[in-house]
Amino acid sequence: REHQRHPRPSPRGLPCRAGRALVVRQKKTVQRVAEEPTGDGWVWTAFAPEARLIVSFVVGPRDEGSARELIQDMAGRLERPLPLFVSDGYDLYRRMLLEQYGMEFTPPRTGLPGHPAGPRLVPPPDLRYAQVVKHREGRRVVKVDRRVLFGGEGITTEMITTSKVERQNLNFRNNNRRLTRKTICFSKAMAAHHQHVALQVADHNLVRPHLSLRERLPDHCRPRRWSRRTPAMVAGLTDHIWSLPELLSHRYYITSTN
Repeated sequence: REHQRHPRPSPRGLPCRAGRALVVRQKKTVQRVAEEPTGDGWVWTAFAPEARLIVSFVVGPRDEGSARELIQDMAGRLERPLPLFVSDGYDLYRRMLLEQYGMEFTPPRTGLPGHPAGPRLVPPPDLRYAQVVKHREGRRVVKVDRRVLFGGEGITTEMITTSKVERQNLNFRNNNRRLTRKTICFSKAMAAHHQHVALQVADHNLVRPHLSLRERLPDHCRPRRWSRRTPAMVAGLTDHIWSLPELLSHRYYITSTN
């Protein structure tokens, strides 16, 4: 994850999703491995759709701690003005966004009998958040609701979508056997699972050009018609396509931030 310590992009929309994987261990293991956590290893991602950039990710259980870690890590990489945040209907995203960006507000005294209302967190004016809620009957999606929870100004129906981050979840499963459903290549330890996902995220952001991000070259550059670009190039984090040896030998601790 250290490769993302660069000037921080501020994408216009930022979908958040979590995908599930299984981390198990066999009975005959050494004591050190036996003490490591196992079970469901969800991959939480914050995704910038314009650049196809994975801004932040967390590997952990589907609970409040993982959601808080994702939002806090993402907030450290973003600048104002804040983008539009979009997620599925999982309420932890709303709660953690409000915890990270919310302002404390104390309602005025009304003079009526009873205990006065205490302080609470309210969203700031620049915090915009919407949800895509899918209703299913069995395994079929029968209805999709788009809800605006915070903000609302300038938010259109077309902007409330998680399709690109859902496609990225499919890329995770297609390119990483540890995330494939019904596989024998599952991770044996959560630490190794996290490291493998981190390598895949770095490869996606820095090494692998994305077809939708290519730029048309001027006519004098023929026979080449297109310039290939990676998500990190579009986000302004680097100026070239990294090779895999460059990524693996990069001294991440020597950056412009430290």
